[in-house]
Amino acid sequence: MQPPSPTVEIAEDVDGGTKRRVSSHDPEKIQSSAGTTHKFSEQIPHEMLEELAPNGEGDYICEKVDNMTEEEAVAIVQESVRFHADDWNFPSEMRERMKRLLQGPKAYGEFYDRDLRIDATLMRYSSPYPGVRAVQELKDDPTVPIETIRAYFLGVAWAVIGTFMSTFFNSRFPSIGLSGSVIQILLFPCAKFLEWVLPDWGITVWGVRHSLNPGPWTFKEQMFSTICYNIAIYTTNSYGMILVQRLDVYYGLKFVNFGYQLMLTLFVQLMGMGFAGYLRRFSVYPVKALWPTILPTIAMNRALTRPEPKENIYGWTISRYRFFYTCTLTMAIYYWFPGYLFTALSTFNWMTWIAPDSVVLSLLTGSITGLGLFNPITTFDWNVATSSYAALSQPFFATCTMYFGGILGGLIILGIYYKNMNYTAFLPINSSSAFANDGTPYQVQKVVVNNRLDQTKYQNYSPPFYSAGYILTVGANFCFYPVYFFYIMVNQWKTIGQAYVDFYHGLRYGKGNYENAMDIHSRLMAQYPEVPDWWFLIILVGAIVVSVIFLKIYPLDTPIWLVFLVIGINLVFAVPLSFLSATTGTNLGLGALIQVITGFLLPGNTNAFLFAQTLGSWALAGYGDNMVQDLKMGHYVRIPPRAVFRSQIGTIIITVFVAVGTQDFIMTNVKGLCTPNQPSRFTCANDGNPLYASSLMWGLLGSDRMFNSLYPLFKWCFLIGTCIALVFLLGQTYGPRYLPGVKDRLRQRLSRRMFSLLDRTLFPFVASLLWLNPILVIQGVQHWAPSNMSYKTPGFILSYVFMYWMPKHRLAWWEKYNYVLSAALTAGVAVSGLIIFFAVGYNPKKLEWWGNTVSGAGVDGRGTGILEIPKDRGYFGPEKGTFP
Repeated sequence: MQPPSPTVEIAEDVDGGTKRRVSSHDPEKIQSSAGTTHKFSEQIPHEMLEELAPNGEGDYICEKVDNMTEEEAVAIVQESVRFHADDWNFPSEMRERMKRLLQGPKAYGEFYDRDLRIDATLMRYSSPYPGVRAVQELKDDPTVPIETIRAYFLGVAWAVIGTFMSTFFNSRFPSIGLSGSVIQILLFPCAKFLEWVLPDWGITVWGVRHSLNPGPWTFKEQMFSTICYNIAIYTTNSYGMILVQRLDVYYGLKFVNFGYQLMLTLFVQLMGMGFAGYLRRFSVYPVKALWPTILPTIAMNRALTRPEPKENIYGWTISRYRFFYTCTLTMAIYYWFPGYLFTALSTFNWMTWIAPDSVVLSLLTGSITGLGLFNPITTFDWNVATSSYAALSQPFFATCTMYFGGILGGLIILGIYYKNMNYTAFLPINSSSAFANDGTPYQVQKVVVNNRLDQTKYQNYSPPFYSAGYILTVGANFCFYPVYFFYIMVNQWKTIGQAYVDFYHGLRYGKGNYENAMDIHSRLMAQYPEVPDWWFLIILVGAIVVSVIFLKIYPLDTPIWLVFLVIGINLVFAVPLSFLSATTGTNLGLGALIQVITGFLLPGNTNAFLFAQTLGSWALAGYGDNMVQDLKMGHYVRIPPRAVFRSQIGTIIITVFVAVGTQDFIMTNVKGLCTPNQPSRFTCANDGNPLYASSLMWGLLGSDRMFNSLYPLFKWCFLIGTCIALVFLLGQTYGPRYLPGVKDRLRQRLSRRMFSLLDRTLFPFVASLLWLNPILVIQGVQHWAPSNMSYKTPGFILSYVFMYWMPKHRLAWWEKYNYVLSAALTAGVAVSGLIIFFAVGYNPKKLEWWGNTVSGAGVDGRGTGILEIPKDRGYFGPEKGTFP
C-alpha cells in the first residue's frame, strides 16, 4: 500500500449520507492517531477503503482495524505469511508488504501501524483476494428466505431448459449451451414476475411457514436457483458412451435402448455426487480453494438483486438489463449470417482461398483440417471465438500461457507430420477421427466379432491410424498427469495433507468442517448444520450397487471389479486435479490415465473401455468437481450446505430424464448425425469421434500393442512429464535463492558485451520460468484435434482486450458491462442456433452459394495429406498380414 496523498475525500454511501471524511495528512488526525485514540482507520484514504471494502462494508473494516492490537496483528500476519507461502493466487504485492511489516516499524517506515492492522484485518475478517472481496458479504442474516417454492420452481424449470440445450447441441462442433452466467440474467425477470403475480398463500410445516410469495426476491434465492441450474448442465457426461455404442457409424449396438441410457446416466450422476462429499474437504473448505470462475456469477447475481444507480461511465448510461437484452437480440439476428446465410464468416479460412489446392497453405493456415497458424482473423462467429477460452472471464495470464502453449503444440505437430512419424503425412494434419490405411474413416465393424477383435479380419483390413494433431493430443495428455500430480502435491502439500487429516478425523471422530477455521467465510458458515459424510457415502454406495446391476443385466462383458478400480484411481488422483480446478479455474478429467490402465488390463474389450472412461473420467473427478464448485458458491454466499445438497439431488433426478429423452430424440431424428458433412454441424467432432478413436486405440487394440508396437513414443511421455515437473519444482524452489548470486558472478567474469546480451535474452527467459505454471503450458499444448489455432486466436485477442486492456484503462465500464456482454452474446447464439436448427436444419434446407461453400472447397475441407497413397498397393503402412 502506498502512502496516501494529502487530499480530502468525502465518500457517499448507498443511502445518500456520508460514509467518512478522510484527510491522510490532516495534522489533527495524525495527532489523534499518535495520541490516545489510535484511530488508525482515519489514515485510510477513500480510494484505499473502496478497494478494501468494495461492497459498502467500510465501517465494519474500520472498526476491526481500530480494535486490533499490535500483538494480535503481528501474530495473524506471521501465520498468514507462512500459510500462504505456496498460494498461487495470493497477491504478490501483499505478500511482500507483509514480510516487510514483520521486520518492524523502523524497517517498514511510515504507516506501519495502519498497514499492519489492515493486512491482519483482511486475513481474519475479510479476504486477501480482490476477486473474493468484490463479491463477498461480511455479515449474514440467516432469516433471509432461501429454499422457497418459487426458488425451487425457477431453478428446476431453467435446469430442464439448460439440460435440453446442452444435450441437444452436445454433438455440434463447436457446441452451443446456456451457461450459468446467461441463465442468471434470464432467471431474474422471471423471479420478479412471480414476485408480482403470486399471492402470499402458504402452509406451515414444523413451525416454518412456506409461502408462494414470501416477499421481495432475495439475493440468496437468486443464488439458490442458479446453483440448481448449474449442476443440471453436466448431465451429458454419459452421452459420449451412448453415442459411440448406439450409432451405426460407430459400433451400432442394438441393446442400447432408452432404459439402458436412463440407468447409465442416473448412476453416473449420483456416483459423482457421492464423490463430491470426499472432494469437498480439499476444494471447498480450504481458503486457497478460490474457484475464480464462480466469482463472476456471484458478482452478476449481486448486481441484479440490488438497485442499480444511474451513472455515466465513459458516456455509457444504459442499464445492465437493457444492455443485456439489446446485445442478445442483436446477436440472435446476426448469428443467422455465420450460422446459416454466410457460413464462411464462421470458418473464415480466407488465406486458403488464395490457393485452394495448395496443400502447404491449407495445412498451415486452414481452419477445418489445418493448424490455423499465421491467420490473424479466423472467424466472425462468437461461438467459435469463445470455444477454446472463456475469453471474458478467464484471467488473461492463464489464457496467454495456454495460447503460447498451443503455438508450441502446433510446431510439434509440424515436426511429427513432416517426419511422417507413424504415417501421419498420408492423413490430414489435424483430425480427431481414426483412419484406415487407405485414408478413409476406420470401420470397426470390419474387424470385430461379438464385440471382440478378430485377428484374421484385422490383418486383412487395417490398424487404425491417427493424425499428427491427435497423436500430440494423446501424448501431451500423458505428459500432463505426472506434471499436475507432482507439481500440485509438492507445491500444495501443506494444504492437501491437512485436508486428508481433517477427512480422517471427520469420519473417525465426527470433526466438523469449520472447526478452527481461519477465514471469515467458514466461521460464518459454522452456524448452519453441515451435510454429514454418511449422506454422501449412502449415495455413493447406492450408485455402486446400481452400476453392478447394470453390468449384470446388459451384455457389456465388463467385470465388476472395474468399478472399484476406477473409484480407487479417483481417490488418489482426483484430489490434486480438483485442487487444480479450484485454484486455476480449469476443469479436466482423468480420461487418458483411465484409458491406458483399462487398455492394459482388458485389451480388446471396447465396452469395458467405454464404461471405465465414462465412470472414471467424468463421473467421479469431473462431475464431482462440478458439484464441489456449487458447494463453494454456496459457501461464499452463505447458503446452508443441506439446502445445496437437497437442490442438487432433486435436480439431478429430474434432469436425467430430460437429458435421456433429448439424447434419444437427437440420435433418432437428426439426419447424418456424426458424419463429416452434417449440414447443421452435428459432426460429433468433440464427443463421439475422439471417444471412438480412443476406444479403437486403447480398448480394441489394447495398451500393450499401442505402447510397444504402434506408438512406442507414448510410453515415454509419462517420463517426459515427470522430468518437466521436477525441472519446474527445483527451479522455482531453489532459483530465487541461488540465481541472483550466479548472475553477480557472471557479471564479474564475463565481458560487459556478453553479459549485456545474456541480460537481454537468457536471464529474462530463466526468470520467467520462476513464475510460469507448467500445468497451463501443457494444457495449451494438448488442446488440439479437433481444435486448432483458428479457435484459439480470436479467444486470445478477446481476452487481451477484455481481461487485460479494459480493466487497466476502462475499469468502471468493465466492472459494469463485461460479464453482461459475455452472457448476452452467448444467450443470443443459443437462441438463434435453436431456431436455425428447427427452421432450416431439422429437415435440411441447403443454401448453396459461394459464401457457404468456399471454406470447404479446397484442400482444407477435403483433408488431404502431403503424401499420396501408393497406387500399386492402394494403401500405406505395413503389408497386410503383418500388422502389429
